[in-house]
Amino acid sequence: MIVDIHCHVLDDIDDGPKTLVEALSLCRMLQTRGIDKVIATPHFIGDYDSKVTPKSVKEKIDILNKEMKKQHIKLEIYSGMEVFASNDTVDRLEKGEILTLNNSRYVLIEFSFENIPKYMSELLFSMQLKGYVPIIAHPERYNIRYRKSGIIKKAVENGALLQVNSGSIMGVHGSEVRDEATRLLKSGMVHLVATDAHGDRRPIYSVMEIQKKLTEICGTENMKKFLYINPQRVFEDKDVEQTSVVKKSFSIFSFFKK
Repeated sequence: MIVDIHCHVLDDIDDGPKTLVEALSLCRMLQTRGIDKVIATPHFIGDYDSKVTPKSVKEKIDILNKEMKKQHIKLEIYSGMEVFASNDTVDRLEKGEILTLNNSRYVLIEFSFENIPKYMSELLFSMQLKGYVPIIAHPERYNIRYRKSGIIKKAVENGALLQVNSGSIMGVHGSEVRDEATRLLKSGMVHLVATDAHGDRRPIYSVMEIQKKLTEICGTENMKKFLYINPQRVFEDKDVEQTSVVKKSFSIFSFFKK
């Protein structure tokens, strides 16, 4: 059973599909790629966009699920959001303005790609104090400042989770992002891999392709946790399993390269 915990599958609500026809096309594609369940995660950016509310998201999901049933698309959609971090994120969560992933304690959250918010560590800590588990979306795409500052590493040490995009692993966003995704996957800090699909603008790789690539990078056990075990655990609101660090291989040739 494959659960995609990060996907922009709903129409006319964010930068995903523009129409219901496009949304259905994406759903059909996800099904053929081997995905069984999708948590719809439209961008929540607070007062900057009034389209994304719990009510509108659930209504869109109901329409999409009904239409898929008519068209014999065997995919199930569940509710969530990708929250753009702000000072009032915790307040909005407590007020019910933000949807967690399938009504669990898990919250998919993203930060500015370029600049590290001064409140980042405090926000993540505050979320956890309230019983939420933050999942930081696609950290491999963030500016190198995040890595140099050590703030992502510290966040994970303090209980946050990391989700890497499958497209990043395959080089969709370029070699730098691919290399950072690989480094993170090997570091033992990543817990989940998801599509972050927005439509047909970028390739959506099959589960088998991603499984093969992940196994090459970090071994079978880690691959199973990234792709199968932990997404299902998030979906069921259970604790995720920790992944392991991939040790560097050593050879006599690598010694002489030093």
